[in-house]
Amino acid sequence: MLTAENEWLKAYLKMKNDFPELIMTDASIISRESGNYATVLTLDKGQLHGIKKNMPVIAYQNGNTGLIGKVVQVGTFTSLIMPVYNINCTVSCRIQNTRDLGLVSGNGKHDSPLKMSYIRKRVLDELHYGDIVVTSGENNNYKKELPVGTISKISVVDYNSQLNIELSPIIDFSRLENVVVVDMHEINETRK
Repeated sequence: MLTAENEWLKAYLKMKNDFPELIMTDASIISRESGNYATVLTLDKGQLHGIKKNMPVIAYQNGNTGLIGKVVQVGTFTSLIMPVYNINCTVSCRIQNTRDLGLVSGNGKHDSPLKMSYIRKRVLDELHYGDIVVTSGENNNYKKELPVGTISKISVVDYNSQLNIELSPIIDFSRLENVVVVDMHEINETRK
């Protein structure tokens, strides 16, 4: 128990060091609910702790910082998170090495690959398995360049001008216990 807590504290301090501009609140997952592909995670922090709706949630695991999802509902002491693997979650992302822009969405299960849409066939020769996909930072919803996943499968369909791309999430959601909620409003206000 103490070892796990020490590891989480090291990870949290590393994130604070790596992203000094972010205002972060650490939280623990206290419940996981799923039904009809609309999975949510419940956190032990809420309005009383400064959590607000639409705040992005990130985590640090195995040397990687990655996007978890966003806050969709806030209570006084708890919050509900829609993770990136939720079928209703869509995130504007870029393939890190080619800078191609697309949308990443979930398949409803934490152990299923994510899917990336709107990447044209003409870039097929530039893509490789293991390429990292990161948040685009557009619309100020998520911090730019947060890793989301790595390309695990690329399929070409004759009748479609776009590639079917599957991603392995950067974070292993089955082992996820602690997360960080980010106040993007404060970041966006300081950019003005």
